Amino acid sequence: MIVGGKWFHPTIGTLRVNTSHNVSKDSDAIDYIKGMEHGIIAMVGSGKQGKSCSLHSLIDICFPDRRKVILDDSGADVSTFPGYTRASKVSDIPLDSVVVIEDVNRVFHSRGSSKDPTLQKWLGVISHKGNVVCFTTQSLAGTDLEFLRSQDSIIVHKRMHHEDLNFERPEFREEQVFANDWIDSSSNGNPKRDQRSWCFFPRFNECVSIPKVEWWDDRHSHMFRTVRIS
Repeated sequence: MIVGGKWFHPTIGTLRVNTSHNVSKDSDAIDYIKGMEHGIIAMVGSGKQGKSCSLHSLIDICFPDRRKVILDDSGADVSTFPGYTRASKVSDIPLDSVVVIEDVNRVFHSRGSSKDPTLQKWLGVISHKGNVVCFTTQSLAGTDLEFLRSQDSIIVHKRMHHEDLNFERPEFREEQVFANDWIDSSSNGNPKRDQRSWCFFPRFNECVSIPKVEWWDDRHSHMFRTVRIS
C-alpha cells in the first residue's frame, strides 16, 4: 500500500524505492557496501532474474579500485570480465580483494562444510585478509549457511518465482515474499526501468534499481556455456 506518498508494508514498515541514476550517492545500502572492508554479499533469486549482472554492476559501483577475483575450479573463461582474474582455490585469493562466486552451490555444497572445513576456515579469516565475498544463488536452501553466519553478511534479493518460494528456507521465505512484492511494485511504478535491475536490500528496507555495468553482454550471462559437466 502507499501511505503519505511512500510504499508501506504493515509488517516491515516504510520502504525506500530508489530510482536515482546516481545510486552511489543516493542509496543507504550502496553507501554502506562501499565502505565494507570485508564481509559477504549474497545475491538471491530465480534463474535469469539478473543476479549476475546486478552483482557485477554493484561491484563496479562500490569497489572500482579493489582487485577482483572469480573463484572457479571449472576452467571457465573469465577473460571477458574486465579487470578480473580467476582463482581455482581459496588459497590463491589475494589479500584485500573482492571475490565473486557464480552459482555458489557448484563450488560449496550446502552441507559440504560438515565434511570439508575449507569454507569455515576461509570465512573465519576474511576480516584479516580484507576479502569481500560475493556470490549468486537461486535459493538459500541450497547454500551453505556458513556464509550467512559469517562476518557482516548482506542479502540482496532479486525476484523469485512462486514455485521456487516453496523450496526456500523457512527463515528466509517471508523476506523473499516481501522482496517480490517490493520489486513488482517498484517495477510497475517505474515502467521505463528494466525489471531485472531491481534489488531489494532487507537490512536497509530499500529497493534499488542498479544500472547495468557498461561492459555486460550475453557472454557474461552464459559464462559456463562451454564448461564440461563431468
